[in-house]
Amino acid sequence: MDDTDQRLLTLLATDARASASDLAAQLNVSRGTVQNRIGRMQDQGIIKRFTVELGDGPQDRQISAFTLIRVAADDGKLAIATLKRIEGVMDISTLSGEFDLVVELRTGSLRELDSLLDKIRAIKDVAQTQSHIRLMTVAR
Repeated sequence: MDDTDQRLLTLLATDARASASDLAAQLNVSRGTVQNRIGRMQDQGIIKRFTVELGDGPQDRQISAFTLIRVAADDGKLAIATLKRIEGVMDISTLSGEFDLVVELRTGSLRELDSLLDKIRAIKDVAQTQSHIRLMTVAR
């Protein structure tokens, strides 16, 4: 990766919906160069996916929380497979330390969050949970 790739990644991180033409103009390269570089970085796994970050508007799924999970099993594969099928689970990451997993949750209300947490605690290999509601995201 060179400096142009780094600058392209910075621009995409700020606005992944920017057109190839706009990106090319900001980088002083051709549109084709931008498209080729994005394609190459996707092929190499540098760019994993393009996604949407929800704002603070009046949309559904305004309650965001993180749940730390300690699993009873050695690898937690059953718990992870079950978590993947639960609506409202946005992201699952493994951890080192006292807890094994952290799960990002998003619901439309506190009542839904409580129900979602009940589903997680009912998973066979879940031994302990600790949940934290996101109050605000600080811009990077």
